[in-house]
Amino acid sequence: MNTYLVTIYGKGGHGAEPHEAIDTTVIAGEFVRKTTKYKNIEIISVKSGDAFNVISGMAEIILKTDNLEQLKSILSSLLIYYSEQTRFEIIKN
Repeated sequence: MNTYLVTIYGKGGHGAEPHEAIDTTVIAGEFVRKTTKYKNIEIISVKSGDAFNVISGMAEIILKTDNLEQLKSILSSLLIYYSEQTRFEIIKN
């Protein structure tokens, strides 16, 4: 299995105006939940945001998998829901 860094980009914002942001913490959590049914995807770590009262615009997930196309398919289907303001990037470690 290969190790990958998945970066999800949304739209950060202030905690007082959550309707203006696309929270990547929520997206990363949904991604982790969806991947629990796959035996060939192992989540190593998730990081999203580091400031109080700020909605994170970027999340990083380190994972292992042997099926890159499956990973891309899961991410693509998840981000369709959040509009074209979101995107992802996969880098092999």
